[in-house]
Amino acid sequence: MCWLRAWGQILLPVFLSVLLIQLLVSFSENGFSKIYSPRNTQKQKDSIEEACAEKKSCQLCIKDKKCIWCSEERACKKYCFPYFGCRFSSAYWSNCRVDMFGILMLVLIAMLVTALSWYCCAYYFYLQEYVHFVLSKNAL
Repeated sequence: MCWLRAWGQILLPVFLSVLLIQLLVSFSENGFSKIYSPRNTQKQKDSIEEACAEKKSCQLCIKDKKCIWCSEERACKKYCFPYFGCRFSSAYWSNCRVDMFGILMLVLIAMLVTALSWYCCAYYFYLQEYVHFVLSKNAL
């Protein structure tokens, strides 16, 4: 029964993370409500959108960190995180090889590997303390 609990502690965060990723992807495909910031003027927004719209290839678009390449529409758009204006799996930012979904999955995998290594280290040190406690108890 102990091994079942250990697997549950490992797999529960994995499944919850995958669920959250799927929710983020489904919301990004259907669109989020746009966040309004009164500090930004309409002139600045228009100039960024125009500058991004002038770029006609992925390589030119990703050079500017304020722009994102939408491969479905083959258009460069203003980068505004959670709302891109195109599907999450077809948005490219910072490179033309890995889309935003791939980047998010890489971050998730890195977090899970880090958590798993911390869990293994904690279990290893707990096991060492437990064995030391049992051996000292048997010595009495």
